[in-house]
Amino acid sequence: MVSKELLKSVEFFDDFPDEILERLAGIADLREYREGEYLNRRRRSADNLYVILQGTVSLEVEDIKGEIVHLETLVDGAALGFSSLVDHEPRRYLSDARVVTPTRALRFPSDNILSLCYQDPEFGFLMMKQIALIARERLLFRTQPLDKISDAKTT
Repeated sequence: MVSKELLKSVEFFDDFPDEILERLAGIADLREYREGEYLNRRRRSADNLYVILQGTVSLEVEDIKGEIVHLETLVDGAALGFSSLVDHEPRRYLSDARVVTPTRALRFPSDNILSLCYQDPEFGFLMMKQIALIARERLLFRTQPLDKISDAKTT
């Protein structure tokens, strides 16, 4: 369990009212990770959502040649582990989340978050709204080079 004040200090939770923050604080747990550890691993059971308080995490996947491909670097305030909130079995992470620098993160069990989503539609809406905004930004970030390639071919 963490304090509601700690959650209030994280941008991800800016739109969440105090009552919801109190419920989230009751299921959150503060974790510390060392360089080289993983918050989650691709294709493994997706059981937690994470919010980075301090540190750096690299999202990575393995390509068909077995080489590691860096997708994105996440820093303070970033959330990851959204696959854990897709209410479809089996829930599996889509990428590895490797700790690059010592990291402090909030860990939320996905079953508890999904339970809160079903019990409280306002909570569910706020959570999914945040996730949708972040997913949109990541998709734009990852497809930006494609726009440049297609623009170059048309000129």
